[in-house]
Amino acid sequence: MLALEKLMAQRLRELPALTGWAVRTGTDDADRRPVPAVDVRMGGASVPSGNQRSVQLQPEWQVVLVSKRSSDAADVLDGVIEAVIAALHNWRPVASRAWTELKLVRVLPVDVVDVALIGFELTFTTTSVFNGQQ
Repeated sequence: MLALEKLMAQRLRELPALTGWAVRTGTDDADRRPVPAVDVRMGGASVPSGNQRSVQLQPEWQVVLVSKRSSDAADVLDGVIEAVIAALHNWRPVASRAWTELKLVRVLPVDVVDVALIGFELTFTTTSVFNGQQ
């Protein structure tokens, strides 16, 4: 399940709108201070259904965008948000497990400690079946 983190980050690294942005994953051993930055991380998972032999897991993937406040920050963030949605919403990751297409389910402002920064969190979900004991 966590393998999706790297696939999503790689897809975002290829976006022209993110040129100059640090794109990191939640499992990367990276300096988190440089901005502008994108962090891709799993925020948890729900279990929408299951039976005796298998269960559906629906992880929530948070794409956190952080930039410095400036006179053009709104325009820059608008463009980045639009590019992230275009790249990930309805995209089906090709991985060792069959996943459904990612769906954007929420966009929230991010509370940042540094008042000179502004951020937004875009949350995407996807679903896959995990088998238990037969």
